[in-house]
Amino acid sequence: MKRPATVWLRRIGWAALAVATLAIAAAPDLVRLPRPLGAIVIDRATLLSGDGPGREVSLPHVIYPASGNPLSVRYVVTVDAPARPDGGLFVYTPLVNRRVSMAMDGRTFYDSDPQTLWSGPVVGTPILAPLPRLPPAEGGQQLTLTVHTDRFAAPTYLSQIYVGTESQVVPSFKWRTFFDIDLKNLSFAVQLILAAGVIVAYLATRSSALLFWLAVFETVSVVAVIGMFAGFQPGVRDVVPYIVALVPAWGLLSVSVAIALIGRRPPLALTLGIVVLTAVLLACAASGTPPARMAVSLAAAIFICVGAIAGTGVIFWGALRLRNVDARFILAPAVLTTWFLLRDGYVAATLPEHAFRLYSPHAGMVFVAGMIVVMVRRMSSSFDQLDRSNETLNAKLAEREAELAALSRLEQIEAARLVRAHERQRLTHDLHDGISGHLVSIIALSERAEERPIEQAARDALNDLRLVIYSLDLGDAELTLALANFRERLIPQLHRLGVELDWSMANLPEVTGVTPGNALAVLRIVQEAITNALKHGPARRIAIRGGPAADGMASITIENDGKPFTDDSGGRGLDNMRRRAEGLRARLCCESLDQGTRVTLLLPGHLPDVET
Repeated sequence: MKRPATVWLRRIGWAALAVATLAIAAAPDLVRLPRPLGAIVIDRATLLSGDGPGREVSLPHVIYPASGNPLSVRYVVTVDAPARPDGGLFVYTPLVNRRVSMAMDGRTFYDSDPQTLWSGPVVGTPILAPLPRLPPAEGGQQLTLTVHTDRFAAPTYLSQIYVGTESQVVPSFKWRTFFDIDLKNLSFAVQLILAAGVIVAYLATRSSALLFWLAVFETVSVVAVIGMFAGFQPGVRDVVPYIVALVPAWGLLSVSVAIALIGRRPPLALTLGIVVLTAVLLACAASGTPPARMAVSLAAAIFICVGAIAGTGVIFWGALRLRNVDARFILAPAVLTTWFLLRDGYVAATLPEHAFRLYSPHAGMVFVAGMIVVMVRRMSSSFDQLDRSNETLNAKLAEREAELAALSRLEQIEAARLVRAHERQRLTHDLHDGISGHLVSIIALSERAEERPIEQAARDALNDLRLVIYSLDLGDAELTLALANFRERLIPQLHRLGVELDWSMANLPEVTGVTPGNALAVLRIVQEAITNALKHGPARRIAIRGGPAADGMASITIENDGKPFTDDSGGRGLDNMRRRAEGLRARLCCESLDQGTRVTLLLPGHLPDVET
């Protein structure tokens, strides 16, 4: 659940974005650039078209395209300037969207053709030219502006004319140049850079649907923008109708880009519609007839607005309903682009009530900036995901390396165990076949010679040797088996001596970590306890039992009915038993009973590795 502070910060952010968007949208109509102060304002002119008589028109003036229009018209105005200052006078035209030349009393002193790079239908150019120094004339001097209308769908527009000194007209001219030329050039350059970057990115990956549609959109955009910016240049004029035929595809492609932006696939019908519509309009442009070309221009105006509205609607839906992050980033630029496209259409339809100053190229730069933010965000997200993937892979790699290291250690331990087992088996065979055979021979010879001490010593050595041999074959958790083997060998010995054995290991808990060394230590402690019972008792009954003890330990008790235990026997048997118990981390307790002795061995649940 989101915290209240986060919710309020998000709401404030949305409110700030909405206010900023509204401010930018209203800026062209609310912010007024400075006008020339103190300059002469010329708002009337005589329009001369072809060889016909002139007629009075108001400035600003607009000429809508028609099949019978001449290729150029002349505006004749009278300049009745006061005495010229030292710096001279300048003629300033805030806006004209065609090539224009100026002449004073029949002498041409200015021509915009070699001085203007961009001369397309969306470019409104401010013009500033110094007036030539001519002798004063009665009734003023005649200033003629020849405007090349060109047979194009966009109307021809000429604003009011100002005549004044440099200090009066230059500040306004600089502001107009910045907004009408510099910003549009910057927008065009940014779109070229983005188009190149998007195309290269798509060719490098070819896996992103957004990059594909954006690459197609930017390719068409660059072609269309070149036509709109340089449409009246001689090298571009002939292909402008074909460029205009691509504008509807440009508008519909914006819908495809918006759909791909929110993570959806553009419908096939939309793609086919773009291809079919473009083919039909290109055929109309190729026919060259004025009605066909007018139809192409009308389709361009309609589809670019419809496409912008539809694309913005898709982005709006993705931002608010789908909560798409990219759609939220691009929502404000998309709204501004659509607004300025509609505003430009309204301005063109109501000329000359409003100045024919188009702001959609500026909004295009805002849209391009928004797309750059989206691409940078996606790239950053990809890098973050890549970093997280690398961290995950490194963690998994470290985990696998640890597993391999553990397996390697286990393999080494297993190999060492196999070597030791093989060596124990060889040693067992050698002991059994070698020393054990010699001891059996000694026992047999001693029996014939009736040498009882030698026979007993040999039997003790043989029993101890067999104890060692049996312990070498033991594994983990086989202490009970070792005790059972010990019992089988103990019963005949005690039977010959007439000693009763009470043996019970059913309740002995499982003890792990049994190795030949610690198993032998346990058996020798039990054997030493039995030997002491037989030697110092003399015991007639021995009870050996196993069971659980406190703290999870296992208990082995050896009780006999001989003499009670005393610690002054002077032998080393008890010390050896205690030393072996300490090596096993076990506890050994010897206590006297009313009739006999009890030895208790408390073993831990897991024995340490002891080599004895």
